[in-house]
Amino acid sequence: MYSINDPHQFFKIYDDDDILICHWTMDKVERQDGTVWVMNHFFINPAADSKQILAEQMSIALKIAQESQRPIWPLDPLIIAYFSKHPEFNEIWYHKPAAK
Repeated sequence: MYSINDPHQFFKIYDDDDILICHWTMDKVERQDGTVWVMNHFFINPAADSKQILAEQMSIALKIAQESQRPIWPLDPLIIAYFSKHPEFNEIWYHKPAAK
């Protein structure tokens, strides 16, 4: 669960055997041009279904951005690639790379 009022979002998902499936965080930071969520390193257990995990967790990140009306600045290459492939993230992507 999350609270958009908490400036530090922290997610850890475990399977039924208490094995870590994924871990990621977002921090709300003040920038000169406004407040943004910085999405830090995103870990997915190599034995897990990464597509399913990403779809589930990125829907949470999108909800947080929409509810808080703050963009997300993804730092992890995995998440940048995910944002690139999913146009629903275009409007909430802070510092989106320019198209080539």
